Amino acid sequence: MASTRFKQKLREKILSYKPDFNIEVLNIGLDQFKLSDCKAGENIVRSGEVCKKVFFVEKSISRCYFLDEDGEEKTLWLEPEMSFMTDYESFNLQLASKCNIHIYEDSLICSIDREILVNLYMTHHEWALLGIAIMEDHFLNLFKITTNIHFNNASTNYEHVESYFKKYLEVVPLKHIASWFNISAVHLSRIRAERFKKDEINIC
Repeated sequence: MASTRFKQKLREKILSYKPDFNIEVLNIGLDQFKLSDCKAGENIVRSGEVCKKVFFVEKSISRCYFLDEDGEEKTLWLEPEMSFMTDYESFNLQLASKCNIHIYEDSLICSIDREILVNLYMTHHEWALLGIAIMEDHFLNLFKITTNIHFNNASTNYEHVESYFKKYLEVVPLKHIASWFNISAVHLSRIRAERFKKDEINIC
């Protein structure tokens, strides 16, 4: 039952990108997605391995990160639940991935193999258009968020996450968000404490 509901969510997500999708062609592609049950903390993409799948994660925020020269984790991006994701560089060029993608919570994940997806693109024009729409959406959102992070101060960035991605603050460890903002965890802790104080004053 859970798998059936999740496939329906996948269908609805695809139709949100392309409402005029031919249902017969849509079903041909949907049948190619495989369902798996992943645990919190599991990497769905691993550094050093070639990424061969596109993933659709149901219930968990996902994080893409790499290790710098000092062995410290650096967060590249965070994606909310019900998102498509992959390491596009590794997936498209079939090179070893430079990063890891992991999930924070137990979640069902639908995935489709690159070879199958490419075949869908070649045989069904609508699936190719969907692939372009998803990729454009991912990179536009990534560009928008990355631009905000680089051009705003850390306090403004925290307020933005608090306003639009509140679940991040409930699920994602503070050090991962700090890495995303390119600041220290101590600095972010101070910002968070200041926000709490302001909220308490406003309540009073």
